[in-house]
Amino acid sequence: MIKVHRIVTGTTLLAVFGLVMIVWAYGRPVPPSAQASMDSVRAVQLRFTFGIGDSANVTEVEGGTINVEKDGNKLTIIPYMRDHGQVELRIFQTVQREGKEMMEALDTLLVDKSLTKLNRGKLPFSVQVLNAEKKLPGAALAAGGTCCATTCAGTKICGVCVCTDCGRCGPGWCDCAMP
Repeated sequence: MIKVHRIVTGTTLLAVFGLVMIVWAYGRPVPPSAQASMDSVRAVQLRFTFGIGDSANVTEVEGGTINVEKDGNKLTIIPYMRDHGQVELRIFQTVQREGKEMMEALDTLLVDKSLTKLNRGKLPFSVQVLNAEKKLPGAALAAGGTCCATTCAGTKICGVCVCTDCGRCGPGWCDCAMP
């Protein structure tokens, strides 16, 4: 009987203590650094220069997609941040198989502020990192999405914020300069 009483008392005390801890933690304010990270999203700003001289500055969130299309040739580029201002770009091309469009891995590039060329595929281009640690407002991204702009030579580029030599698109915070 005494053992049962001790178990019930101990369990009750643990439950009350746990409830007090939950209420106490819930009432604490969020630290400013944690609040800032919830309000912003990591992104990268890149400059693409295509074979015939047209170019675009594109901002995209980490893991998001940049789509490039010219004369029926399509590329999808996915940026991932790495150390020391480098960005890994996973590049896929769209191919037709059995009447369906499919993504085929084309290449993986590690790029930085220097110009890096990709000559594989039907849309050769050079790319360089303009800003590897760009912070974008999270609320603005949730409301927005992807937009597309076309270069003067007819290359269509889609991302969160796109500025080409012939136009631009993006939400109100889009600050990329014309290339």
